[in-house]
Parts: sequence; C-alpha cells; structure tokens
Amino acid sequence: QLMEKAKAAGVELVIPDTCVVATAFDKDAEHKEVPASEIPDGWLGLDVGKASIDNEIAGAVGDANTIIWNGPMGVFEFP
Repeated sequence: QLMEKAKAAGVELVIPDTCVVATAFDKDAEHKEVPASEIPDGWLGLDVGKASIDNEIAGAVGDANTIIWNGPMGVFEFP
C-alpha cells in the first residue's frame, strides 16, 4: 500500500533488494549477502547488501534532487 501511494504521488521509494544477514549481532558472527525476501530462519537482517547499493541506491542518490534519509541503512557499530 505504501508503494502504491508513493507511485501515485510521483515519489520514488527505494527499497533494497539485498541485505547482509548474520547469525548473531556480533562483528565476528557468520554473515553473508542474500535477497531481502530470503533471509534464512534464525538469521538477522543487519544491513543493506552491496548489490543493492551498487544497483539501486547509488543511482537513485546520484540522480536525486531531494533525499529524505532516516538514519543509517543498517548496523553501523561494526566496521
């Protein structure tokens, strides 16, 4: 419903297709990048995936006139 409202208003709402998941909220936890719709059971979705940054977000940000950013895309506590 939110996507429909954005489209009707002529607003591009960028939702990442990939994410970084981990077995725990720990910098040393096993982690990997997966499609956002396929987070494995028991894993945590912690950050936007590099594929989404390269293929979706970079272009949208580069072409934008206005950006409304609501904090970091994900976990920023671990480098």
